[in-house]
Amino acid sequence: MNYKLLILAFLVVFTTNAQQRLSVNDAQQLGLTNNTEVKNARLDVKLAKKKVMETVAIGLPKINGEVNMQQFLEIPTTVVPANMFAPSASADEFTELQFGTEYNSTSTLSASQLVFDGSYIVGLKASSIYKSLSIQSLELTEQQIQDSIAAAYYNVLVAEERKAFLKLIADIHQDILDEVSTMYELGLVEDLDVDRMALTLSNMKIQSENMDRMTDVAYLYLKLILGLPLDEEIILTDSLNNLLSDNQIIQLKEPSIENRKEYQLAQTQTQLMKLDLRRFQSQLLPSITAFASYSKNAYRNEFDFFDEGKWYPSNVIGIKANMTLFDGLARVSRIQQAQINYEKARNNQSQTSESLQLAYEMALSNYITAFNSQEQTANNLELSKKIYHKTLLKYKEGLVSSSELSQAGADYSQAQANNAQSIYNLLIAKTNYNRSVGN
Repeated sequence: MNYKLLILAFLVVFTTNAQQRLSVNDAQQLGLTNNTEVKNARLDVKLAKKKVMETVAIGLPKINGEVNMQQFLEIPTTVVPANMFAPSASADEFTELQFGTEYNSTSTLSASQLVFDGSYIVGLKASSIYKSLSIQSLELTEQQIQDSIAAAYYNVLVAEERKAFLKLIADIHQDILDEVSTMYELGLVEDLDVDRMALTLSNMKIQSENMDRMTDVAYLYLKLILGLPLDEEIILTDSLNNLLSDNQIIQLKEPSIENRKEYQLAQTQTQLMKLDLRRFQSQLLPSITAFASYSKNAYRNEFDFFDEGKWYPSNVIGIKANMTLFDGLARVSRIQQAQINYEKARNNQSQTSESLQLAYEMALSNYITAFNSQEQTANNLELSKKIYHKTLLKYKEGLVSSSELSQAGADYSQAQANNAQSIYNLLIAKTNYNRSVGN
């Protein structure tokens, strides 16, 4: 058995399994799992749920237990008029008395229940809306991360296409330079032709090397936003042409501003500010609390509380109403501030609605522009490709100079760059348009 081949096959299988093959949708789903911003947004939702439970707990019964043991190192002394016990004593004479025992103990079990508190009722509603706000923030974050992942994915595809194209053109011109160098050695062309072609090839190699580095950076950013280790290898299974084929027809829709997460967040903020105003207003009402307490006291001259001995019970139940009658107009000031904040939130909600409507108009315009621009750049690419290949044939036949071929190559390269960028712009414009209509 050839063990080297076996080891090689094992390494190939291991390397293949370590790679991640990702379409745009796969990348977005992976990002929703691993992205740090999404993780923190989910933690905010959990935190909001705990806040709700904390608010609910305010209205639940409270039970406290207390055990108190104390020793009087010196029993307090009380003086009383001596004539209370000896009528013959003068009014200026006093008798010293010590009441109590050296050791005292008290055990108390108390319970309380909030019966009515207007601010608690409002706070309970506000905590529930706060939880909804955190969920809406999570959904908005997920949308934004999905869009960012798609943009990063498209950017890698553009970089890969440019990288492959520049390498292809550089290889073609390398072959031409080899031919021209051979012709120069045979004395068929001047050294000027060789130098011009070498200069053209050098510029192309510089562009190709720069694009190689830009492609590496694009991959790193994509892995960063996906929440993957930067040294992990990923393979993108979608291509610009396949993605473009899904966007050959403009599909226009009516906008639904109410479905936009940004508008829903502004609407929820307004509801919170309204409840905040009600919370301060409800503080004008009294709060009512019911309570009960059961306690036992023991008095000893020796520390023998755990032995048999008498304990004296004390039980109490009651209800307490608390209401601030005057606080120096501080409460009125807080109500007025809450009213102002509520009006600001309403203004922000109205402005958000107008901004989202404007965003829709801009997204629609950009989408149509990008669609038309992509058609034009695709046509320009075909024309520049024909011109380049015809110029290349004429150059090989000696009908055009190397400078003309260089110019045709530069035009072809620029047309290819413009077309790749226009596809990227179209995909981004389509994404933004879909968001603007409330999808």
